[in-house]
Amino acid sequence: MRIVRHLTTRAAAVRALLLLASAAGVLALAGCGSTPVAADGLSSKDRQAAQAALDVLQDSNIATQLLNVTLQVENVPAACQIREVPQQPGTYQVYVFWIPWLAVEPYVWLTMNLTGDPHTSTFHLETTEPILPGGRLNKDGQSINRASIDTTLLSRYGAEQAKKSQQLLREHGGDIFTKPSAKCQVLKNGSLRLLPSA
Repeated sequence: MRIVRHLTTRAAAVRALLLLASAAGVLALAGCGSTPVAADGLSSKDRQAAQAALDVLQDSNIATQLLNVTLQVENVPAACQIREVPQQPGTYQVYVFWIPWLAVEPYVWLTMNLTGDPHTSTFHLETTEPILPGGRLNKDGQSINRASIDTTLLSRYGAEQAKKSQQLLREHGGDIFTKPSAKCQVLKNGSLRLLPSA
């Protein structure tokens, strides 16, 4: 009787080990061929494809335009984001937004739809004036001299203006910030580089 119990316990242990081994095998097969996804929702393969889409712009006038706008607003882009267009594999939406350094300068944003073909890709450059009273204060300190130019640093208008800037940035970006999407950066030569996932 003891021998039977001993064999039954041993058989149960062997069965448990076999089940564990089978489960490990299933998990290994399930992970086989899959690519890990980063916090931004992109796999390494997705990131390579997105960077390849950005690299097409390196020898175009878009790189020059990115530098020109950066010089005009005297500030680096506050946002640079890329994502693959849902339902359109291989087409990427890119959004670059600049917040001006001086209060007199406009907000500027560039939206691009990159298809891999310059003839079907689209580019839209838009601007809007800062939501500020333009010009310097008159001597009375109460009214604006409309003939003057406001050379105040935009950042000196405080938290309320910073909030408005972020609101504009999000508003014109649409769904570009929803995952999967990645941040990018405008380099000194006008090229765009995908940033590592945080």
